[in-house]
Amino acid sequence: MHIVFLTRKFPPQKGGMETFSWQLTQQFPKKKSVIHYGKRQIDVIWVAPLLLFRALLLRKRASLFHLGDLVLSPIAPFLKWFTKKPIIVTVHGLELTYAKGGALYHWLINSSLSSIDHFVAVSSYTAELLKKRGVPEAKISVISHGVVPPKTFDHHNARKQIFQVIQKEDSQQLLMLTVGRLVPRKGVAWFVEQVLPHILNMNPLYLIISDGSDRKHIQQLVTQKNLQQHVHLLGRINDILLEQLYAGSDLFIMPNLPLAGDAEGFGFVAIEAAAAGLPVMASNIEGIPSAIHHQKNGLLLPSGNARAYIQAIHSFADEKKRIVFGKQAQEYTLQHFQWKQVVEQYQTLFTQITL
Repeated sequence: MHIVFLTRKFPPQKGGMETFSWQLTQQFPKKKSVIHYGKRQIDVIWVAPLLLFRALLLRKRASLFHLGDLVLSPIAPFLKWFTKKPIIVTVHGLELTYAKGGALYHWLINSSLSSIDHFVAVSSYTAELLKKRGVPEAKISVISHGVVPPKTFDHHNARKQIFQVIQKEDSQQLLMLTVGRLVPRKGVAWFVEQVLPHILNMNPLYLIISDGSDRKHIQQLVTQKNLQQHVHLLGRINDILLEQLYAGSDLFIMPNLPLAGDAEGFGFVAIEAAAAGLPVMASNIEGIPSAIHHQKNGLLLPSGNARAYIQAIHSFADEKKRIVFGKQAQEYTLQHFQWKQVVEQYQTLFTQITL
């Protein structure tokens, strides 16, 4: 069995899909070829034909072709026609809800579905989206993303590093962390406006990682609400600092909001945080419940319910409770979401499809 992996999301780009492509292809133990393109997503119009051409060069040795996401599905009919080999695609969720793609984008996706032999949905939510597109349930498997066991960092030393980076003195603030693109569906602006002002008695410091279209709006809210001492936007950071932030923070917040044309297919950063031993508080919508299992490796809260978030944060005011829950969350996450298990599920599926 020789698997040809095609992906448009690959390091040095950073993100959940890039991590998925890297881990799956690097840990897959059987014969494989990896065809990738690690530049900007905007180039997909000409990247797809390039990937197709390179895949066709491997058609004789290939047992099966795996597409890294559904955006590449328009090449499936051509790949099927010229190779007659099975095609599997992993679907992350946003490909099916992407409003900005327009009618042509969704027509291309829909017209290519019949050429794909099997679909891997990263969550039950994504599987339901596929069924609504007419994909038979028998052609769908649900295999979640995985997580890499974190490096060992001492919490207090990591915390010290965090305050050095943000150039503040440690005043024993409650460190809350959010990681992800700053877009409306991530709910960061909502959290700053609706939740943060009501927990100031806990002396919080909300650390926001990454960048995006909502950054300016968030900065305006911080100024309007006089929260300059309680919010710090770090922008894009390197992996080492991210690991220190996971190790040195007290709570992880994922306050997503439902938004038409946009969606969270899984919740990759949530399991990263849980694997690092952070209590996770996340909105109970879309694909997030496939990553966070309530009271096991985090808390699932009603999206847009400020009172629920306020109460949940207050319930973790005690450091000992945070440590105990964080350890439980870490053990549960590493038991259920390691990449080794994910790769084994893919290997089993590939074997079944090629028999």
